[in-house]
Amino acid sequence: MNKQAVEQVVYMLQLVHNADTPEGQRKEAHEFCQRLKDSPEAMRHGIELASMVSASSGLPPQVQHFGLQLIEHAIRHHWRRNASSKGKTLSAGGILETDDMLQLRDQVWRLIFEACEQGSAAYIKEKLVSVMVQLIIRLWPSIQWCNLSNQLMQLYVSSSTALSAHREMALSIWRTLGEEMFVYDRDAMATVRKSDLINGIVGALLPKSVVVELYPTGYRMSGDVRDDIGNGSSNGKKAAPLPIVLEAGNEDGWLLRWAVHTSDGAVNEQVLVALVDTIGVFMDWVPVKALSTTQVVPRLALLLQTSSSDTVRLRVATALEVISRRIAVIGEERDMVVLEFAQNYDGAVMMAMGDAYRSTLAPANENAWVDSADALALAKSVSQICSNLAALQWARKKLEINVLPHPERLLELLMALCKDKRYTVASVALGGWSAIIKHGTLSRAPAVAATFSTLTEHATTALFGVCRSAHLLSEAISKGAQADASDAIGIDEDEADQFESLTELRTFLTSELRTRLLAIVRGMCDLDPAGFVGWILPSLVPVFSSGQQQQASSIRDVGHESVIEAAFMTVDAILSTLDDAEQHALAEGDDDVVATIRKARAPCYELGRRVVAFETTSTQLTTRQLNTLPSFSFLLRRSAVESSEEARALLFLVLQKCAGYLVPPTTLQKEGEDGDVRETRNVARRATAAMVRLAVAIPDSLMLIYNDLSQLVQSRMAHPGIAGTIKSHLGEFQLALVSGATTAVGLAERKELARPIIRPLIDSLGEFSSALQSPESFMTMLLGLPALDQAYAHSNSGGGEGGGVLPADAKQTLDSARGARNRLSHILTTLHIYLNRALSSGQHLASSLWSDYVGDLVPTILLLVRCIHSLWNPAHWQHLPWQSPQARRSLFGLLEISNAERLSIIGVANSSSSNGDSHSQQQDDGPRRNGGSSSQEHRLDLETRAIYHTLCVFREYAYKCLGKCARLPEMFDPVSAAIPDLSAQFANCLFADAESMSARHWRILLTDVVRPVLDSVGNWPGLNTVQVAITSPLPVSSSASAPASLPQSHNMALVAGFVPAWLTPLFSFCSRRLQTEWRDLLARGAVLSSKEDIAAVALGKQQQQQNVSLAASDGVSIDDDIVHEKMLRDWTRSWSQLVSDLVADIAELVPEASQIEHELINSSQISNGSGSSTGGAIGEGSRNRAIGSFILNSGAMFGKTLETALDALQYKDTQAATRVVAALARIVPSLVVVALMPMYVAPTQQHAAIVNAYVGRLDGSLVRPNDDAAAAAASMMQCSSLFTWLATDLVDALVGVLRDSALIDLQSQTLGLLGDMVYFSASLSSRMPRAWMFRNSSGSAGSNEQQSAVDYIHDPSAARKIDAVGDPGLVLRKAMHRTMYPALQASGIGLDDIEHSFTQLAGSATCDSKHRRAIIKVALQPMLAVEKSQLFGDKVAKINN
Repeated sequence: MNKQAVEQVVYMLQLVHNADTPEGQRKEAHEFCQRLKDSPEAMRHGIELASMVSASSGLPPQVQHFGLQLIEHAIRHHWRRNASSKGKTLSAGGILETDDMLQLRDQVWRLIFEACEQGSAAYIKEKLVSVMVQLIIRLWPSIQWCNLSNQLMQLYVSSSTALSAHREMALSIWRTLGEEMFVYDRDAMATVRKSDLINGIVGALLPKSVVVELYPTGYRMSGDVRDDIGNGSSNGKKAAPLPIVLEAGNEDGWLLRWAVHTSDGAVNEQVLVALVDTIGVFMDWVPVKALSTTQVVPRLALLLQTSSSDTVRLRVATALEVISRRIAVIGEERDMVVLEFAQNYDGAVMMAMGDAYRSTLAPANENAWVDSADALALAKSVSQICSNLAALQWARKKLEINVLPHPERLLELLMALCKDKRYTVASVALGGWSAIIKHGTLSRAPAVAATFSTLTEHATTALFGVCRSAHLLSEAISKGAQADASDAIGIDEDEADQFESLTELRTFLTSELRTRLLAIVRGMCDLDPAGFVGWILPSLVPVFSSGQQQQASSIRDVGHESVIEAAFMTVDAILSTLDDAEQHALAEGDDDVVATIRKARAPCYELGRRVVAFETTSTQLTTRQLNTLPSFSFLLRRSAVESSEEARALLFLVLQKCAGYLVPPTTLQKEGEDGDVRETRNVARRATAAMVRLAVAIPDSLMLIYNDLSQLVQSRMAHPGIAGTIKSHLGEFQLALVSGATTAVGLAERKELARPIIRPLIDSLGEFSSALQSPESFMTMLLGLPALDQAYAHSNSGGGEGGGVLPADAKQTLDSARGARNRLSHILTTLHIYLNRALSSGQHLASSLWSDYVGDLVPTILLLVRCIHSLWNPAHWQHLPWQSPQARRSLFGLLEISNAERLSIIGVANSSSSNGDSHSQQQDDGPRRNGGSSSQEHRLDLETRAIYHTLCVFREYAYKCLGKCARLPEMFDPVSAAIPDLSAQFANCLFADAESMSARHWRILLTDVVRPVLDSVGNWPGLNTVQVAITSPLPVSSSASAPASLPQSHNMALVAGFVPAWLTPLFSFCSRRLQTEWRDLLARGAVLSSKEDIAAVALGKQQQQQNVSLAASDGVSIDDDIVHEKMLRDWTRSWSQLVSDLVADIAELVPEASQIEHELINSSQISNGSGSSTGGAIGEGSRNRAIGSFILNSGAMFGKTLETALDALQYKDTQAATRVVAALARIVPSLVVVALMPMYVAPTQQHAAIVNAYVGRLDGSLVRPNDDAAAAAASMMQCSSLFTWLATDLVDALVGVLRDSALIDLQSQTLGLLGDMVYFSASLSSRMPRAWMFRNSSGSAGSNEQQSAVDYIHDPSAARKIDAVGDPGLVLRKAMHRTMYPALQASGIGLDDIEHSFTQLAGSATCDSKHRRAIIKVALQPMLAVEKSQLFGDKVAKINN
């Protein structure tokens, strides 16, 4: 590089780094630097720039840094493992050969030593380390480089003093290498060479004695390494495995060397921190045996105890925490970790950690620590270490193993930690105690059991303190206090600073910490039910008595309220634990445990009566009381109610208590007390929720008092002061009771009991059928739009002076429509509550209660949905005789989002308009004529808003009810004809006005209707379940030529009769609309990036006119575009989720690729008749096997599903594409194997039957009679829809994802899918026995002129010939290569590189998915999209132009 070129580089770097550089020049400088990186001479330029900078050169250090960037870029993108000595070149850069890399290594070593000696800047050293680590990852260990330890040792000890920067540099190299290997996943080559690199690290870090013990035959000394070891060839053959290499002079290993140096007093703090950090990187990986041999744990613990540096102690604690959390270790290694901390070295480790922890406590921390926040961080680390050790010791499956006979020191420290006043410290320790308590055997050891009384007392006491702190925090938040917590709240100041707000701190207290305290209570109750209840009841019972006395005082006592709240939570924890334990014991048939638990029941009745009798004026305590009542199911089980009058009386008291909260106090009905009314209704809702939970838990007990209970419910139903929603939940309570009872209640009796609840609701809904017969009647009778139009016209004409009185007929019509809307809203809300209760998953008996009402219910809901959809289509309403523009605009606005939603999307807070909506905002219509009444128009605007709100309710609950009804098989049964031609009605409901519906409403429709329907149809548990066999072998008979079909059942017939009429059109419609919407959105985005718009944004004009002044040339404002994009993305994500679910339904029925291979290859299984792979039953599992089976049996539907899945990858939405790729990743490897089957000649008729079973399911075009052998061969490779889809459509879509910077987060999954395709195409070929012959290129299979389907695949006379098609897997890979070629060529990737990666994948028999992904990534690195923030630069360029 000549002087002029260097000067140009210096100038460009100055432009880049100078803050005052104009953006246009900065962009040009960036482009210049990028061109240098992509240049074939990038490596040479980088070496020259990095080497010419010195103290006397006068060049800034940024030049050297840029030179190192060029080197690093060349290493990542231009080095190829298969580069030959001929010096091949790529179209966009020169290939670096291994010899080049070795020369570069030596030059980088020189630069490292120079940087240490000259005291170069830290960022220069970091970049040198990064370059060296890249070289290590690619070259070491190998025959060309097997002395890395010796080279690093020269750097480590190159100075006579331990203060040397050389030592820091050596440690930094080791640490960065460890991070690349075990922490981050940034360099794919580290994954590709992970096996060799780990062997190298083992030989370098571990002492020779440990290596010899752990790998007695897998190591060699460096002088014994042969030339054939570790050298892979470029012909694709797998290289010989590299053994662990032990270098002479490094027998002790680096790990021991580092551990010893931690106690070297001559090491300064900076080097000591680097030492500990480097050790910590490898602690999650290094064999536990090496930890014991090198005594890393005690050495680090000693440093933790003796160091006076805050930073060193924190880093040491972090390293120890990494060791302690190695829960993945098993067997002896697991035990060794526990012993290293808690048993060996005479307990010195636990003593050291105890001393370090005590130094963090006040007032000692004031002298021992510079920063009290660091002291808190250390205490939390110590707590986490002890909790991890407790989990390792006590959370083990084998109950009889106890490797820690003397756990006293660990338990002592763990107890001190859980008593810490700093809640974040105590919370972690409590997690450790939870693990100890849950161990049924080891928890009973004397040393452990002796701590339980102290632990229980502390847990119950601490629960009161936590509740008090939460109450005080709530008060502080309500008063607008800032994030600093005062001493009065009881929170350590440093601890409070860890949370962003008081709200976040309160959440921590009321969720994590309180949950762990209650877990201790539950655990102790579970260990000794009777003893624990006897111990705690004397403390709990008086709390509720004193609580009633305290309520007489008008002064609120936060402390006392906290005690009562904690008592409620404790009662809930105890009773629910006892109930769970009893039910589990009954299920297991453990009579002894049942008897023990029931001994604790009798004393609890007095406690139950006190809880029920408790009275309070506090809404929070009332809510807590109601939340506690469902746990009374332990006291109110049927056996107890039948045998005990005390239990029966308590049951009725509980129900009366809940029912008493349903009637609001008359004092809360005063005007202006909306807040109190809202709280009272919330309490009433809590009361009904408690009743429903009791009905679900103890329905048989409630049936014993059903008559009294029914009278109680009916009295509340008839009460005029109870809200309609509360009455709906009372009906839910009755339905839950009727459907859940199991004793002496048959289906007929259930239906009879449910009829008075359901039938009136269905009849009330049917009353609206006449209003739903047409869009016009819907607008007139329910929306009242003609009357609203008349009212607006009357207001505009100046009528109604002095008060704006509407004409009587218009007012009457509006009032009637309003009342009808309110009644229908209540009916739909109640219906949804009932259906949600009855038709939730697992409610088999409850669903039968609705079978008689399907014919009346579903058609009415479909009519309502159809009417709602018709509002989008102007053809239904624009012909009406509108009298006012306001009414017509209001109708259109009814379909839009509210103004509050709009402002939320665009990120504008506007409380004044939070109750408004977009259609209610007045636009520029000129001055009001004739001075129309503003008060009347205000009332009309309110009416319009009410209509909008009601329509939202209609849509929400109509959609959800329709989705719930899909769980009823009677809805789809053509035999009963409950709903004639349901499929056509449903399709008409979806598509009649589909083109007019907006993205937002399509998203809601897909989420609330289509997805629930597809999840439910045919997937009715317990009804007509069948076994779905995807690979049932065809019998060898004359009829075997026809493809086998899946076993049909009543469920399958219902699916086939309902789904086709609308699912395929839905695929086409959504794909087309989404493509159009995304194309238009991107086009508008380009317009919005014009110079005028960006200048307007820069001037802040968007704050002056949010919705108008920034309009693009097509009339769409920036805010409108933001809202539209949000709506479109939501629709896209809902659609991709639906498509992904369908693909997953199919994948549920397709065995994994390895299973298919095993079935084809294993001849003995087939001859024994056990070669079929059978799926589970329909109705089992999380996926809908009926839908999957239907799609799988329909070739057109299967192809359309796959096509639609690829369409979803085209949209610029990462979340949507991620779902699709994840679903495809499950099924594509299996499809690869199936697509290759026709390219083999099956050796037996049984094998041919298996092949035809698969191929016939997934691609019917592959199995057909064919009298043209050549055409048959062409069909195998070119005309196969499945083969073509895999090799062309899928690969092209995946390449598009990889090149799209908007989908950069999806690269890892996409690369993994490509790697799986290549791997399984090769795996099938490599595992197929010689009996499976390749089909020849002529396609003939002997002398048969006419071939049946089986004969088409099975032909014993065929043989491997010279003109054979060849390896089917290779055929697929070449087809994939052809599809990728344009993108490869554009990215400068050579043919040999991608072929080598494919060959490498094909030759890796034991290659895991991560390794496969890394191999593909290395080959395609230049093609992958790089995330760049180019938007701002593009806009600036347009402004400058």
